[in-house]
Amino acid sequence: MNESVKILRTKISIPLNEAIRLLKKNNGDVILSEQDFHNENIKEICEKTECDEETARKEYQICNYDVAKTIERINQKLVVITTGNNPVSKIGFILWPLNSEGEFYKTEKRNDVFIQTEDFNIVIEAFESVYPLKNRRNNLIENEFDVLGHNFFDNKTCKEIVKKINQIETDDEKVKMFLKDIISWLNDKLFYADYIVVYGNL
Repeated sequence: MNESVKILRTKISIPLNEAIRLLKKNNGDVILSEQDFHNENIKEICEKTECDEETARKEYQICNYDVAKTIERINQKLVVITTGNNPVSKIGFILWPLNSEGEFYKTEKRNDVFIQTEDFNIVIEAFESVYPLKNRRNNLIENEFDVLGHNFFDNKTCKEIVKKINQIETDDEKVKMFLKDIISWLNDKLFYADYIVVYGNL
């Protein structure tokens, strides 16, 4: 066991008690213990970032098997919601939450999301339907949704938009999942956000 512990600790930088635990779990097999160590790390990364195993494993390797750096790297990636039915494009809309002072929320994970134009067109009528709209940040009446700039929706208005998105019907399974993902993202942010900003970069 002592020799196996030494070999394992030369392969991966772990405390003595962790090396003993892994070797006991894997019947003294150094190779299996090393694999188990990385698999446990992948599982932790998936749980803390809510990403899939393939993404976690890829980023884990890029970060030279550093769990903390991997989690930070994944959490700083821009989230993209898409149907997957259209060619990838950087033209579209970015959504993010703001507080009543117009400030960003400080979170461990990036809380903005990107939706390319072709996909956003599926839900754009839900956003357009709430106009004319009083911008509660400057008390001005806005007559239409601005595809070339910032649109501010307060929490109450956003909940109306979510209801309208919920009513969109489709037989396309990818679109159904897309709608589910948008609703999930909005509901998650509306739990605490005073505003949702929708910015068009057309």
